[in-house]
Amino acid sequence: MISLTIPQSGRTFENFMYKIKDEVVENESIDDTIAIIKKGKKSKSPKISEVVSFLNQYRDRLYPLGIFIDRKREERPYRVGFLGENYTLKDNNIEIRVEGAEPHNCSTLVALGEADLALAGFDELLTTTQEKLVNPPIVTKWGLYNYNLPKSKKIRVAGSAMLKIWNSTLNDYVQDIVGFFLIGKTKPSENFDHPKEYLKHLERHRNIVYVKGRYTDMVRSAYPKLNVIPVHDVEDAVVDSKENALGLEIVQSGSTLQKKELYLFGKPLFLSESLYVVNYYSYIQPSNKELRDVVSTLKPVGYFDNSRIKEVAKWFYALEKNIGSHWINKPKDITEFLVNSSEIEEGLRPYRLETRYWSPSDSYKVEEAYETIERAKESLKSYYQELKDKE
Repeated sequence: MISLTIPQSGRTFENFMYKIKDEVVENESIDDTIAIIKKGKKSKSPKISEVVSFLNQYRDRLYPLGIFIDRKREERPYRVGFLGENYTLKDNNIEIRVEGAEPHNCSTLVALGEADLALAGFDELLTTTQEKLVNPPIVTKWGLYNYNLPKSKKIRVAGSAMLKIWNSTLNDYVQDIVGFFLIGKTKPSENFDHPKEYLKHLERHRNIVYVKGRYTDMVRSAYPKLNVIPVHDVEDAVVDSKENALGLEIVQSGSTLQKKELYLFGKPLFLSESLYVVNYYSYIQPSNKELRDVVSTLKPVGYFDNSRIKEVAKWFYALEKNIGSHWINKPKDITEFLVNSSEIEEGLRPYRLETRYWSPSDSYKVEEAYETIERAKESLKSYYQELKDKE
């Protein structure tokens, strides 16, 4: 049976389950499962007996639920999460086993050969596999990942899962794109056009930079002299800092930054979104047609696909509108969020699942790749302008 690993709770879990319910499988219990896990978040507790008591309310039916430790919360409470369930795909009647795991473990299970494919955020993929990359510092967008992975590694990005969440700024659903931004509570005394330039300045002066614990190794590998302090909540640490310390934080809509009157600086160090990650060597086995059919049914979206380009425009526009004047040195060209010339040379080019190693070739149809990228950049600017014109 094909195994798919997903986060056991949270927005990514909910959005994925809603998506497969509408598009991929028929299962009457999905809505109830999501609702119980959402209620269970409010009933999380350091006392396991309280969570067991909550879960016992639903013993009348066999829901695919269990209890786990929420390590993302500072008090590390127990809470209810998704264990796993078998689903039958509507298109081809293939049965898949969908299993819940901690988000950072989803892609790890594929790398270990314990799962055929996984739903994983690019940030989580980087934290667990960055040291395996050929040139880690340049892989700041998921389109560069496969190209910079040694051919011996089985894990590969098939494409974006295109999960969306409600954005109150646009009153619309927007893809779950996030940026890893430098944030602060005061404007910098000097003008820095790029966060990497600013971080070099911070390295020299040993300024404190707060980082969420799971990202500290990744930041230290890129900026070994940076005075990194791991914390549970970066925004609160920056707000409470008496030294006007800065932070590196994941930003999606910017709503909490706005409420706390924090500033966003320049470009993100990397962009992330929910991806389908696959055991590539299992996928290409002639006998493993079912895995190929499952991946095809899930419809991973390519980095330069038009549907994704629209979402990048919406995400950038919503963030820009929400943050306003608190975005210092905001990039003037939206296409920088998609690709720049140096990244094209480093492998940020279109590829298909029929392409060997799911990676662009340095000799095959390179001119066509460049033409596709130019069209994607023009489309991105066009979609962004359409949003601006609606103001």
